[in-house]
Amino acid sequence: MLKELTSVIDKLGDVLADLQRQENLATLHHAQQASHEQNNGIWQKLFVGQPRSTPPSPSASDLTRLLADFEHLLGRLRHQQGQLHRLQQFNGQKLQQVAQALQQSPFTPARARALLAELARLDGGAHQGLLWQLLDCYQESLRLCLEQEQRSRAHQHELCSRLQQLIDELHFSGDVGAELAKIQSQLLQQRDGLALPPLCLRLIELTIEGCRQERQNSTLFLARLNTNLGEMHHNFAISLSEGQALFDARTHHGHHIAGELRAIGEHLVSQDNEQLKEEIELRLRSITHVLVQHERLQEREQSLLNRMNAMELQIQELKQETEDFKQRLSVQSEKLFIDSLTQIYNRAAMEERLEVEYRRWLRYQEPLCIALLDIDYFKDINDRYGHLAGDKALRLIARTIQKSLRDSDFVARFGGEEFVLLLPNVNPDKLNTPLEKLREQIRNIPFRFKDERVTITASIGATLFRTGDSTTSALERADQALYRAKHAGRDQTVMA
Repeated sequence: MLKELTSVIDKLGDVLADLQRQENLATLHHAQQASHEQNNGIWQKLFVGQPRSTPPSPSASDLTRLLADFEHLLGRLRHQQGQLHRLQQFNGQKLQQVAQALQQSPFTPARARALLAELARLDGGAHQGLLWQLLDCYQESLRLCLEQEQRSRAHQHELCSRLQQLIDELHFSGDVGAELAKIQSQLLQQRDGLALPPLCLRLIELTIEGCRQERQNSTLFLARLNTNLGEMHHNFAISLSEGQALFDARTHHGHHIAGELRAIGEHLVSQDNEQLKEEIELRLRSITHVLVQHERLQEREQSLLNRMNAMELQIQELKQETEDFKQRLSVQSEKLFIDSLTQIYNRAAMEERLEVEYRRWLRYQEPLCIALLDIDYFKDINDRYGHLAGDKALRLIARTIQKSLRDSDFVARFGGEEFVLLLPNVNPDKLNTPLEKLREQIRNIPFRFKDERVTITASIGATLFRTGDSTTSALERADQALYRAKHAGRDQTVMA
């Protein structure tokens, strides 16, 4: 723009110079014309009588006014040219300063550095102001990114510290403990925030696996402890019985000896043979000593029996506490495998049960069906009636599924609005019948949301285990069948 304005000013200067020359010529011409008109008037009066009028010519005053206007306009343009030139110089200097500062910043990418280096050497002309504003925006965006990165790093550091504290509270051994230590080492060197979500998921998996191992170990320990306590109780009972019998026998024997001694004493009183008396008295003292020792032994045996009775009571109490703990552990294990919303089994329980049924199928080759059931348009229910209504629907559907299955069948909430069913020992030719019956029962559940009757339908994908199947392949085949049921219009059962 400055170059164009300079060109315009130069041209206007040329025009002004032409006007000034024209003004001088017009002044001279006007003087000559006035003299000529005066001479013509004299001649006309002398020879014709009346002078003839001539058309007016441009006056010098008109050119003077036009020249003054041009000079004023040219002055204004030159003033604007000066201002624009100073502004352009200022913007150019500022542009170069900002470009150099950004180029030296460690947070500026290589591509941006190349552009900034080119800008520092470039004369942006009329676009310098715009370029400066763009650079200012870029600098502001870098500042925001830097602040966000700093906040993100701080939050990432806080999250890593929290994860490390949680790992410190986990006391798992074996492979789980080794992998936890490895993850903790990774957290100490964590630099990439994108790696944190997978680590968190792995920590959850390891914690669940560690809990399962601890539960299994606790169950085995309690079983062994219960067996050992039972054996101890049996042995103590036998020892107690034998000790009691021994105590009774010795008591009876002692009473018998005492009776005999009394009889001997009475007999000796009636005898006169002094030598016999002395001999018998010696024997009596010996027997009396034996009786004293026997009584002391009886006292020790009685003390032992008392201690054994006390131990018997302690063992009974310990055995009862063990049984109570075993029951609590069983209840906790059930809770670990129960979905809190629907009160049916959860995915973890399904995985264990699926493994059990799969091994049974491998061994006996009895028909085993796995089915996936998904509630149609469940998101619309949540969006339209609220999540509480959706939770109510899930509970009713779970209860309906439970009531429709056999005792040997299994159902679990697979996630969200999806359920998985295991149907062992089914008739392959009539497999579709119970699944269709279940689908119709769900359709006929009398749902009412906000005084509005709502029909909820379900799609089912099912398959039988086949030769060479794994749990994963069968589950994927059932999922593909469910996908076909969904895309075929929903509210139907598809076998694969």
